[in-house]
Amino acid sequence: MKLAVVGLLAAFVLFYIITSPDQAADIANGSWNFVVKVAHGIGDFVDKLAS
Repeated sequence: MKLAVVGLLAAFVLFYIITSPDQAADIANGSWNFVVKVAHGIGDFVDKLAS
């Protein structure tokens, strides 16, 4: 069951990338920016704890 869900999810992502690459790139870029902001926030938090 888990393999089927993962396969369907992968197929959907691939279909989405093929049919609308610009929107898929925007989503990937936004997700990456979110990850970077979270990492900076954690870094600032740890820095303030250490000082």
